[in-house]
Amino acid sequence: MSRGVLATVGVAVLLLTAGCVGSLNPTGDASAQTVRPAAEGKTISVSATGQAAAEPDQAVLRVAVLASGEDANAVRERLAENATQLRQALRRVGVGDDRVRTVAFSIDREYREQNGDRVPAGFQGVHAFEITLSNASRAGAVLDAAVSNGADRVDGVELTLSEERRREIRAEALRDAIDNARANADVIAESTNLTIEGVHSVSTGDFSYSPIRVEALSADAGGQAATEIESGPVTVTAQVSVTYNATG
Repeated sequence: MSRGVLATVGVAVLLLTAGCVGSLNPTGDASAQTVRPAAEGKTISVSATGQAAAEPDQAVLRVAVLASGEDANAVRERLAENATQLRQALRRVGVGDDRVRTVAFSIDREYREQNGDRVPAGFQGVHAFEITLSNASRAGAVLDAAVSNGADRVDGVELTLSEERRREIRAEALRDAIDNARANADVIAESTNLTIEGVHSVSTGDFSYSPIRVEALSADAGGQAATEIESGPVTVTAQVSVTYNATG
């Protein structure tokens, strides 16, 4: 997530957006259709897309611990303290260490303008984490635990499908694409006085899926309400190209 915001203990205001992963527009419909004679007879070639959707079964939270100070070593120690506090809190809510990984760590010197010069102004440290949950419904509670225990910034939440579930839904999308291809071919055959006799060849194109991305916009520093993250279905799209044998 490219946009991060400072977050403190309280209820976060969240915006849901659908992101697209893959090179195929999930709402597009590939519709290339041809009828041509072949050495062994006529063929009808069509391309089509199919879709299937499922509720997300996985959540990915991205949070960061921040620290600043005049001494780089002091900043590092503060980051370590806050990171330890964060991990302990996550364990208490049932998130194991294997579900948390570091995605970024940096300590950089800061500068400020003084009398037209650029002078040192201490150090800024960031330790960013990615938390993967196998139960998407727990995203809000885990996010609250993180923000209350060392996480100074929420970079975003992604509600998506686990790899196993994604394969299942991809198969459904592929079957839908095949059905759509046959429906298109039937229309062409009827319109050109041909009869489809079987499949000559078939190939698959790109697959894509659209996870739900939740962007934390602001936080209520004094509120105590729990964060609730609403979700919609995750859509998987498949593309196929089929050539059918035809007579007529």
